[in-house]
Amino acid sequence: MKYINEKVFYTKGLMDGLDLDKGSNEGKILVQVLDILEDIVDALDGLTEAQEELEAYVEMVDDDLTDLEEFILDEDGLLEDDDEEFEFDDEDFYEVVCPECGNVYITEFDAFEKNAVICPECGEPFRLEEEISCCGEDGCDCHQEV
Repeated sequence: MKYINEKVFYTKGLMDGLDLDKGSNEGKILVQVLDILEDIVDALDGLTEAQEELEAYVEMVDDDLTDLEEFILDEDGLLEDDDEEFEFDDEDFYEVVCPECGNVYITEFDAFEKNAVICPECGEPFRLEEEISCCGEDGCDCHQEV
């Protein structure tokens, strides 16, 4: 953009150096055209500056996003390494469906008192009936109680 600015000022200096009559119709038009060109150059300079600021901001956001991605991926890596420390016994947790409201929640079997359960959603008590598959195999879809 700098070269456009230089050309406009060169043309303005050329017009002054040629000693054109600024009072004539042609002179008035040339003066107006050069003033308009100066305004355009100023606007382009402002746009260039704004674009450079936006580029710097986008680069900063990109760097922050990269840092965040690395942090999250690093956290995931740490969690994968720590899995051995936290062994969960799936048999201690059960999915329970309230027969009144249909709320599904997961709870520990030890939390039940004599198979009596109180739904945390509606507060209705109900008895727990453990569902066992007919064949005793994982993945059995018959859902028949034995």
